[in-house]
Amino acid sequence: MIFFLFALIGSSSCQNYMVGSEARTVGEYTDDVGIAAILKARLLQNESIGGLQIDVDVNRGVVSLYGYVRTEIEKDAVLQLAASVRGVTSVEDRLVVVE
Repeated sequence: MIFFLFALIGSSSCQNYMVGSEARTVGEYTDDVGIAAILKARLLQNESIGGLQIDVDVNRGVVSLYGYVRTEIEKDAVLQLAASVRGVTSVEDRLVVVE
């Protein structure tokens, strides 16, 4: 699992920093990538959440969640999980419930 996190962080490093960086510092960018990796790993580990259907975007600690969930309960669980990650300042809900 640790290898997966390092591979995820490494694969989205310097080149993406320059494109759409919106004047983030290297430290802010690194923090955002770390938050995204931790959150995505937690979503994939949680059996009650369809983590593959959820996209995570982080900018300066603000997490934006996109994708599909099966129920309002699953949606609430995803939002709570995102808010619980260290460094997250707020969560933007762009999830769609598809029952």
